[in-house]
Amino acid sequence: MRKLAVMAAGAALGLAALAGPAMADPMASAYGNTVVVTYPGDATVKIYVNADGTYTGVGPDGSASGGSWKIEGDQTCFTQTTPAAGPPSCSPTVEKKVGDTWTATGQGGAPVTITIVEGR
Repeated sequence: MRKLAVMAAGAALGLAALAGPAMADPMASAYGNTVVVTYPGDATVKIYVNADGTYTGVGPDGSASGGSWKIEGDQTCFTQTTPAAGPPSCSPTVEKKVGDTWTATGQGGAPVTITIVEGR
């Protein structure tokens, strides 16, 4: 599940970032909110993005993970540092806001549903 959380972060949050010249901070819609990634079989991962470039996640089994994120060009990349370090997981940065729900490709090519939920 630890790997699931970092892969979910990459798939979900790269897509959750707000892109465009009008936004000073393209990740602002995720701060203070919850990005919920739902896998087939209803397994969910909750991701919490922080303004300081860090994130934490909670897997379906309650396991915790965390790391850092940054935007590089048109990609948003998440790198897990706890409980074990992993390579960056990057996804294209596109515009999303609180309340949006969309589909993406998650770990192992599985389809996932992603929702940005208000609050933590």
